[in-house]
Amino acid sequence: MPMRKFLSLLLAVMMLATLTGALAQSGGDVVTIKLMMSQTQEPGVSAAVAAFNEAYKGKYVCEADYLAFDNVFETLEILMSSKSSEYDVFAADGPNIAAYATRGYLAPLTGHFTPEEVALFTPPMQDECVYKGELYGSAMGDSSLVMYYNTKLLEEAGVTYDFQALTGENRISWEELVKIAKEAQAKLDPDGSKGIAGIEFQQVGRTYHMNVLANDLGGKNIGEDGFAVDGILNGPEWIQALTWYQQQVEDGVFTKGIPANETSSYFMADKIIFYLGTTAMPGNFDRNGMTHYAYTYVPYFEGHEEDVTTSCGSWTVGMNPYSDKVEAAVAFIKYLTLYDGADVYINASGMVPALTRQFTEELMTAKPYLRIAQYEGANTALVRAVTPGFNEYATAVNALWENVRNGSDPVKAADNCVDELKTAFLEYE
Repeated sequence: MPMRKFLSLLLAVMMLATLTGALAQSGGDVVTIKLMMSQTQEPGVSAAVAAFNEAYKGKYVCEADYLAFDNVFETLEILMSSKSSEYDVFAADGPNIAAYATRGYLAPLTGHFTPEEVALFTPPMQDECVYKGELYGSAMGDSSLVMYYNTKLLEEAGVTYDFQALTGENRISWEELVKIAKEAQAKLDPDGSKGIAGIEFQQVGRTYHMNVLANDLGGKNIGEDGFAVDGILNGPEWIQALTWYQQQVEDGVFTKGIPANETSSYFMADKIIFYLGTTAMPGNFDRNGMTHYAYTYVPYFEGHEEDVTTSCGSWTVGMNPYSDKVEAAVAFIKYLTLYDGADVYINASGMVPALTRQFTEELMTAKPYLRIAQYEGANTALVRAVTPGFNEYATAVNALWENVRNGSDPVKAADNCVDELKTAFLEYE
């Protein structure tokens, strides 16, 4: 055989071998997508990813990286600001949807979801995932606010109030709850040496839970344009809420100095009587052996029955606008958030369903507190401030609540918060 023909044949064989090896490594026509997710959601998401890979075996495969909670935000900023296509799908915390959409970090999903599919989400989750008329995120789950109470402490204090009789239409008022809390504290810890608090929020000092006090009085989180804060955060409703809260802290009803990541430990150690937290808390209580608790609907302010508000929202998933695997990415997002994977995730994670159909009798019998979440989601849930500057907003408003907690004048603290945000929002003009 002539040398030229031999070399040509050898080259062809080598190319075929290389191609065959590549195909074998990638699974032939299998398309691989990469997911970046928070470690906090790993149990539920990893189960859904495994189910997706089995359901789409031979067509798509998802590889997931789970990052520490705080690292998710920083990593996403670094990757997307450089237009990286390393991840096709990534976790997008619900309150950041507007910010990510504004910066071009998220591809619109509107054209990939039918109106009927969008309607599968509960109303609050539709509010959280849509910005300026476009769907940018697909909700994995939701959260809700419930009031837990220490049955052992209330029994020891001789409190006979029937909290189990409360409903969404018949709640206890904040005013009455404070009165009961003070009476119980006086019997349980008359000299304050035991450090028993009357009431506390799980996420004390954070907008996610604290803002409901202002919302309960009719106050908004932010203006309709996503930037107006003057006349809102320093408006009469907010000043009333901040002043009321500060008074309760000074009276020892609410705690002072305990950070948000330690409040659950205090409740489980019988140091808090009434505890407002998410529906994820029972799992935490059960794992730590706490059985002397019950739960009911959150309070309202007298004269503001119609303004009662609960916090909501959680992780969504979004699509990288620089991904070249759109079909596979959309298939995964829908599987995880709308169809079979959504059920796998909810059952494994313990989150509040983001889909109306998931509030089944079976689920709510197994987790009765989700009945409260279902009611609140349909009637009182309010998403956090919708603004491209949510990170700046959260930082400033968190500081506002904490400053007032520590004794700052509510009016001056609110005005300072407004001035800080007006300056911070200038970069979005």
